[in-house]
Amino acid sequence: MKGEKSLIVLFFFFLMPFCYSQNDSVTNNKKDILDVLYKLFHKNDSLRINPDKKVAFSLLPVPIDANKSAGLVVSFLTTFYLGDSNTTKMSQVSFSPYFSFTKQYVFPIQSYIYTKDNNWNFIGDYRFMIYPQDTYGLGGHNTDKKMSTLDYQQWRFYQFATRKVIGDFRLGLGLLLDNYQNISEDSYIDDQTDYVKYMDGDFSNENSFGVAVQGLYDSRKNNVNPEQGIYVEADYRMNTSGVDGKKWNSIYFDARKYHSFNKYKHRVLAYRAFYWSTFGGKPHYLDLPSIGWDRDGKTGRGFTRNRFRSNALIYFETEYRTDITKNGFIGAVFFTNISSVSKLDTYDFRKWNPAVGTGLRIKWNKQNNSNLVLDFGVSKNDWSLRLGLAENF
Repeated sequence: MKGEKSLIVLFFFFLMPFCYSQNDSVTNNKKDILDVLYKLFHKNDSLRINPDKKVAFSLLPVPIDANKSAGLVVSFLTTFYLGDSNTTKMSQVSFSPYFSFTKQYVFPIQSYIYTKDNNWNFIGDYRFMIYPQDTYGLGGHNTDKKMSTLDYQQWRFYQFATRKVIGDFRLGLGLLLDNYQNISEDSYIDDQTDYVKYMDGDFSNENSFGVAVQGLYDSRKNNVNPEQGIYVEADYRMNTSGVDGKKWNSIYFDARKYHSFNKYKHRVLAYRAFYWSTFGGKPHYLDLPSIGWDRDGKTGRGFTRNRFRSNALIYFETEYRTDITKNGFIGAVFFTNISSVSKLDTYDFRKWNPAVGTGLRIKWNKQNNSNLVLDFGVSKNDWSLRLGLAENF
């Protein structure tokens, strides 16, 4: 298949060496928001006294109009080391509850943890969501106008554990559970919606449980704001049940590369290739690959989340990151992406959807190199505004 051939070529491209290896550690001439507050209020700042401590916190409460759903995001990010920082990679835990005026309530906790000497890696995704979302159809039936609003509640528990095999390469297993409750739909068209057609009118609760085999390669020194390295994740999931009780499988492939152009300044070109497909059965509608619903929820800047959905999705993104001020306090990014979902029940990618955008960066905590991230993306008949404390990839 064309999509799989493209992924093989991209995989080898991501393994190519890069020119510079930046030091992701804090430098003395850098300035962050805590330095600014310290100067304004002359308060005692423990972080400035001990910049080498192993734990760093970042907190961001802010109102935002994200994906046309005005609300409030409270983003909390903590980073830490479970061993010597010279031999153990940074770990992070984030909690970013979101409340919108369209009655969306999202409580996500995500973790990316390395134990001492990187022997074990644990990736976690836990969330509770009350999430009415607009639908636009499946695959080639996708339209520019809303087809319906699909309302549901979701509990999620995803946990991966991998063991170091050699160097930065590791293997492990994952448990994945999604529980969908109180599903309902408000249709805006005269015909049956794609949800009704695909699910045969079934709105009953659903438990989706699977086991995954994971291969992971991660040579990044900083996973909050990477400046060098390669990240490649490949998951093969075996799900126990789907529509009509049929088992199904999925492939989840995520590759990222970071190319630094300067040893001393923040000049980074980043690439990402992402592929997600299901096969061998019929997953629940809400288990189908969809733009913006990768595990981190970071694909598809420039599109409304859930804008495209089908049994297979392919996505490419490139971003250039640079400082604007010499002290690194203010920066900018410029990005472009292109994606496609297959015609339903095939792996035929014909319609491609491009987007472009730019973003502002304000150094939030120089200890873990986290930024205030504000990105605006546009595409044909769509746009998005996203906010956070970690880079999109």
